[in-house]
Amino acid sequence: MTGAEGRGAMASRVVAAGPTDATESGRMTRHRLVIPLVALLAWLALLYAPTVGRLVWEWWDDPNYSHGFLVPVFAAYLIWQRRTALAALRATGSWLGLPVLLGGLAMFVLGEIGAERFLAAMSLIVVLAGLVLFHLGRAWFRPVAFPLAYLAFMVPLPAIVFYAIAFPLQQLAARNAAWTLDTLGVPVLLDGNVLQLANITLGVTEACSGIRSLVSMLAVAVAWGYLTFPGFWPNALLVASVVPITVVANAGRIVATGLIGQYAGVEYATGVFHTLSGWVIFVIAFVGLLGIHGLIRITQGRWRSGGRRP
Repeated sequence: MTGAEGRGAMASRVVAAGPTDATESGRMTRHRLVIPLVALLAWLALLYAPTVGRLVWEWWDDPNYSHGFLVPVFAAYLIWQRRTALAALRATGSWLGLPVLLGGLAMFVLGEIGAERFLAAMSLIVVLAGLVLFHLGRAWFRPVAFPLAYLAFMVPLPAIVFYAIAFPLQQLAARNAAWTLDTLGVPVLLDGNVLQLANITLGVTEACSGIRSLVSMLAVAVAWGYLTFPGFWPNALLVASVVPITVVANAGRIVATGLIGQYAGVEYATGVFHTLSGWVIFVIAFVGLLGIHGLIRITQGRWRSGGRRP
């Protein structure tokens, strides 16, 4: 073998071995990262186990937040949809994640010290965002930012915020129902949140304010809009429509209860009917949201056919 041939053969072996060595090096790097990653996840699981346990209990115990079981499932589904694109990204890491991570841990400490469950639960989302930024970088963070932000729907509102929303909704529902009943020719006296009819007295309590449907429908609208609309304004319109839809639907529930109690009897307006009417009203509100969604799609189509963009 001549010197040139020997050098050519050696170069071929070097070229052939290069990718294999790089692959093996990448595998070794990934293997070295497995142990710290597992340790980090175990530490997070221990740290947030009580917080997650309280969240699950509230989802189970409070009907206002029963949708919380579905929120992490939907967020995980969105990330799973992006698994191929995420696998192709390089994990560069960013120091920007460090202050986010420290801020999330500070939120957790303050929430635990002050017995503020909302702050402690929200800190989990901030900590996850900080970990993604710090270990994986901005390129990874952008595709998972919405799924992480959507997790906020699984956290029950602070009591002060909840009642600040529920009380005006109670008053609005009572006034709307009283106006509708009066328009239909049913004598009604409105005393605060209490509707007095000839044969039945209806008290619009916090459970009848419509906040349960409002919170659940907001979560549905945000998810639905994200999956179907690419732009900001169509999503904003869909989400904004949830408020009037739930207000009208809830007022309709109170009116239906009053009419049944007035003409059929109190026993028919309470009990099973009152329980089932909550589900019926949610279905009606969802149908209304479906109609708004369809109108937005039709409007988008007309704008595009006219050479414009919404």
